[in-house]
Amino acid sequence: MSLSIEDEALHLQSSERSWRESYYFNFVDEESGISCFATIGIMPNLKIREFVFAIFYKDKKKIYYNELKSSIPVDLNEILSDGKLCFRLERPLKQWQIFFNDPEFSVDLSWDSRSPPIDFGEGSGTSWLRHFEQPGKVRGKMRLADGTSIEIDGLGQRDKSWGPRNWHIDGWFAMHAQFNELSIGLRRDTVGSTSKTSGYILSGNEIVAISDLELETIFAKGTNRMPVGAKTVIYGSDGSKYSLVSKLMAPNTCAKFERDFGQSVTELYEEMAIHECSGLKGRGTGLIEWLITRTKVFG
Repeated sequence: MSLSIEDEALHLQSSERSWRESYYFNFVDEESGISCFATIGIMPNLKIREFVFAIFYKDKKKIYYNELKSSIPVDLNEILSDGKLCFRLERPLKQWQIFFNDPEFSVDLSWDSRSPPIDFGEGSGTSWLRHFEQPGKVRGKMRLADGTSIEIDGLGQRDKSWGPRNWHIDGWFAMHAQFNELSIGLRRDTVGSTSKTSGYILSGNEIVAISDLELETIFAKGTNRMPVGAKTVIYGSDGSKYSLVSKLMAPNTCAKFERDFGQSVTELYEEMAIHECSGLKGRGTGLIEWLITRTKVFG
């Protein structure tokens, strides 16, 4: 199934309570030291919208979360705004605007595509029915509480997914890596002893599917066992191979979210990252993300 501009709108949901449609964006501007991710998750059968905005600058970070419980509006622009965080579609599959209004950080961003959207396919993961991703260029301004205005000019990624959402699998790893001449988007979902890798390598105008992934997760020292980096070897279906070393952009460029499922807890780590790739000039930027399910210890 090919993508069309209609896929920017909400899809007709199934009757499953866990049906979720999500819009997600991130970017890193290494020169200014600003990085960010933002998302909205729409759950029509539960009449819930989740808004998340996280921005990191120097030693500061702001994590905004708002869950709205009400009937889902009809108009898309109204759906995608809670009055403080707003996503606005300008040109389907090409351009979005993102606004965040807060006394500490006020942000006005324009997200423009670097390539056509890349379809991860039906059933390409355990957490959606359909999913696509798209690398982009992000420009805009951030205003601080003291009136300082900082220009933003960075690279980033967006994705959109829809379908029944299972947050309680054994785990997943996802990565976005933006280089001037290359973009990589991937994820690996693990359920029991089975792992499924999906994603792409974009070099110039050529899109290559990822066929396999080797992953070594680097954990923080101490008892918290937080993932703080990754070593990956990424194999393209055309025989290409990329070896990356990824680490946090700065110690504070991370966010952790937890969900309690009774006997176990899932921990989601979203981390803005710097990537080094052997054979490529310059550093890349982007995201490394883990979902980790931990069994509780009782008694």
